[in-house]
Parts: sequence; structure tokens; C-alpha cells
Amino acid sequence: MYTAAAAAAYHAYDNISRNAGSSVDTQTRSSVQELNVRIEKQDLIIQTLLMLLLEKKVIHEDEFRDWLIYVDELDGVRDGRVRANKAPTACPKCSRNNSPGAVKCQYCGEELEQEFLSRRPQ
Repeated sequence: MYTAAAAAAYHAYDNISRNAGSSVDTQTRSSVQELNVRIEKQDLIIQTLLMLLLEKKVIHEDEFRDWLIYVDELDGVRDGRVRANKAPTACPKCSRNNSPGAVKCQYCGEELEQEFLSRRPQ
């Protein structure tokens, strides 16, 4: 009797585990598909904007490539990705550290020069 009860408990647990796993797998697949759709939409928008800029002669293709490299290197690594700068920004007036991306010093109100503006391509 004990073995039959143990076997029944095992099969019940096994069925619950399989069902739980399949719902998680379904959710994961759904999330990945949703992310792929969002990426494809962003890709379409970016390509459209670039083509429009080139067509209207707002920017030349070589200049765009220079900017692409510049933006890629803003995080200190040329790797085809941009990561947020997490380093604090020192105020030129009072020398105190401010949060990354701050526009004005939170202590003295001095405007902070954004590093990316000082290094942009010519």
C-alpha cells in the first residue's frame, strides 16, 4: 500500500512539475517573441530615419559612420553597444561628485559639461 501511495504522489508531483514548466516555457517564448517584435520595429524606425537623413542630405554616410563610432565609444568600449555611464560627474566649480548624467551641480548649481559633448566628432 505504501508503494502505491508513493507512486501516486510521485506521478502527481511529476504532472504538476511538467505543467508548471510548460507555462513558464510558454511565457518565456511569448516574452522573447514580444522582444523580437519590438527590436524589429526599432530597426525599421532607425533604418527609415537614416535613409531620410541621407536622402535629404542632412548627413553624409561617412559622417554617419564617424558618429556611429563616436557614440559606440561613449561608454569607453568600442563593441557595438552603448552602456550607461555610471561614474559620478565632478563639478568644475566645487569639485563635488554629482550623479551620472546630471546637468547642474546639486551642491552649487554650476552647469556641468557633458563629457559626450566635449568629445564629439568634428
